[in-house]
Amino acid sequence: MGVQPKLSKCLLALSTLALLACLPQAQSFDQSAPLQSVLKRLERQSDRYDADLTDLVAFPSVSALPDHLPHLLAAADWLVERLRQAGLQNMEILPTEGPHPVVYAEWLSAPRAANGTAAPTVLIYGHYDVQPVDPLELWDTPPFQVVKRDGYYYGRGVDDDKGGLLEALQAVEAWLQETGTLPVNVKFLLEGQEEVMSPHLTPFLRRHAGRLAADLALSADGGQPAADRGGLSLGLRGVVGAQLEVVTAGTDMHSGMKGGAVANPNAVLAALLAGMHDPATHAITVQGFYDDVLPVTDQDRRDVEAYGFDAEQEMSDLGLYGHVGEQGYSVLEQRWHRPTLEVVGMSGGFTGEGIKTVIPARASAKISCRLVPKQTPADILDKLQKHVAAHCPAYARCSLSALGGGAFPWTNPRDSPALAAAAEVHEALSGRPPLFLRDGATIPALAAFQQELKVDTTKFGWGLSDKIHAPNERLLAEMYDKGRRAWAIILERLAVAHGTFDEAAFGTAGSAAGKGAHDEL
Repeated sequence: MGVQPKLSKCLLALSTLALLACLPQAQSFDQSAPLQSVLKRLERQSDRYDADLTDLVAFPSVSALPDHLPHLLAAADWLVERLRQAGLQNMEILPTEGPHPVVYAEWLSAPRAANGTAAPTVLIYGHYDVQPVDPLELWDTPPFQVVKRDGYYYGRGVDDDKGGLLEALQAVEAWLQETGTLPVNVKFLLEGQEEVMSPHLTPFLRRHAGRLAADLALSADGGQPAADRGGLSLGLRGVVGAQLEVVTAGTDMHSGMKGGAVANPNAVLAALLAGMHDPATHAITVQGFYDDVLPVTDQDRRDVEAYGFDAEQEMSDLGLYGHVGEQGYSVLEQRWHRPTLEVVGMSGGFTGEGIKTVIPARASAKISCRLVPKQTPADILDKLQKHVAAHCPAYARCSLSALGGGAFPWTNPRDSPALAAAAEVHEALSGRPPLFLRDGATIPALAAFQQELKVDTTKFGWGLSDKIHAPNERLLAEMYDKGRRAWAIILERLAVAHGTFDEAAFGTAGSAAGKGAHDEL
């Protein structure tokens, strides 16, 4: 389950007054007749949406494993057909510079306002690749077979992000089925490389910038703090990955005959890694690592306080023995506003059962650094390389190389019109304004959209803390349903905010204006 925010009436008032100061206050609104009809259709077709999830999750589209590429390409083919059934147009599988293609579709016939103003164009982002399932033995059910149990769907990708992108697709389909049109123009960009840090997305965006032009973007990748309290993200951390290699000899050696007189690369590696943090303060010791980091502001701290994070509950949920992080910052400040340097993998010597009395010739580690605004992947990689060079002993050879291109941090302006529309949707669904938060994770596409397409993105995913990237990934059925409804609502609210929504422009169910949408009840 997600961490449940604990909000007193006082804190709720604080969040309403302080956090929404730069946004139009979320207001309740009357649902238009077309929207009411669309929402009823979504309710009627829930069985079909379960089948969508089962079908898409069945593809083991793991982007990190080359032998899974045929499955990933098959998932792309499935999406093209499903988008066609939904009534989208110009579906295409577009190549990138790597093996993982982008699935594209569009629908650009939204009605104009009476004064001729064009409806806004919304770029809808999601990804159809998933994380590896290891360790397989920790799964309670087959990872690529959706199992519905105790109100949850279980399976790899049910939340991240196959369920999320399906919610957006299904909402668009319902509008087309029910009214024959959409309140806004839409373009779908569904990538197959997000889980490997989207290494080829930026050049893809540059090549197709004209085709992908939009007024704003919505991301189906993301989540919510709790089932009964929504949240909107103001930022994500960036990331850079690196491999650290230590070599001390040209061959493995007998630990008895040579031990005690030769260097052990495991020991050298351990010392290098341990030296990257201050043992007392847990601050990162790499020179210049914090040079560009912005201070935590009073507004940032109000956001943290309003969220109501329960550290003890998280310890219980995750089986933690304690929280450990940079001294002087709260847990959420550490996650939302401070950079990290984490060792995410180590290898060296014999690691099978039993023991092999050999000193290895080499050892390695994988490092992941999460970045905050003003930090860049290239600069942090350069500082890591200089640190390793300065601290590598003379009896070893140490090297640090990039794993992928990394991703920049992303921020969403508080005065974004799309954020205001999303806040309206949250209040319509839960009866109270959303929390405003930041995420410690990374979605490379969002910063890339800002840099290459010059559009701001609002995160609009509806999963919870659903063990994504871990065994037994799950999605609360209630949130799968809520996500579809939320997408249906925000399409209308964006048109209303743009001044282009005219109820009279929308047809009725079964009309000839259905434009090919697959009408299955």
